[in-house]
Amino acid sequence: MSSHLPTFIRRDWLDVGDGHVLHLAQYGNPDGIPLLFLHGGPGGGCVVEDLRLFDRDTFHIFLLDQRGSGRSKPHGELKHNDLLHLLSDIERVRLWLNIPAWCVVGGSFGATLGFIYSCLYPQRVLSQVLWGLFIPNEEGANWLYGNQGAATLFPQDYLEFTALAPFTSKIDALFKRYRAGFLDPDADTRMEYVRGWLKWELALALPGAELPESGTPLAKSLAEIELHYASQQYFGAYALMREMACGIKAKTVILQGEMDWVCPSVIIEKFLAKFGSEEIKYTLIKGGYHALANDKMFLEVVYAVQEMANNMREIDK
Repeated sequence: MSSHLPTFIRRDWLDVGDGHVLHLAQYGNPDGIPLLFLHGGPGGGCVVEDLRLFDRDTFHIFLLDQRGSGRSKPHGELKHNDLLHLLSDIERVRLWLNIPAWCVVGGSFGATLGFIYSCLYPQRVLSQVLWGLFIPNEEGANWLYGNQGAATLFPQDYLEFTALAPFTSKIDALFKRYRAGFLDPDADTRMEYVRGWLKWELALALPGAELPESGTPLAKSLAEIELHYASQQYFGAYALMREMACGIKAKTVILQGEMDWVCPSVIIEKFLAKFGSEEIKYTLIKGGYHALANDKMFLEVVYAVQEMANNMREIDK
């Protein structure tokens, strides 16, 4: 794989209605295999480092910032920002680009979004690579935010996370306290809650890593959008995954880190055992974490994406 990032082609801001304008950047080979990258979060936005996953000459890469995320406008907007709108936006972008079908690559909540999109629009997905797939059911939410899941593995980090919501044992109450904190009139207090939210997530995604600058608008919008989706039970994502997984037609590779404490493998394995299909290939990555800052996961995703490209070339012969 080349050490050079794919060449920038163009960028656009697409008006998808409801006051939302999405940022879409294109990179790579204009005649290459069309590939949509779906960022996580929800609310994470795309960054140039995401391009390191892709060969510059093989793919025509589309980096789409979801509603309220990245460079999309209005930044951090929660109104009309829900799962069905995100899914509709993906298909609207595909139609605008006049692409019959494309490959999909995504991690964490981006993997969840890609999984559901491939269920709803099976003829529009050629192949996909997903990692750190989040199963947005009650078990997944309880694992992340309750006191009997990841909290038992990272008790000190969880104590710090919940210290901003003292005497709270229920997830709904925890969310309510954080929502109030994000809206506090004092800027320092707001940032304290943003740091608390993101620090807990990082403790699970890449244990031992230091929290980067959290006083930025991007950090604040990420925390707010994540809370927005979590407090709405991810807007029915699990029901769609459960009911429509059998509709996936594209070859689907799912990579899950053995040490992914955001989306633990036991939850996805139970899901796939019950609702998986022959089109889905699942691999547990030994020593892999949730974040691609972990070299093990990064290299495994790069390899899977390259294998996807090789398979696409074989089909075209």
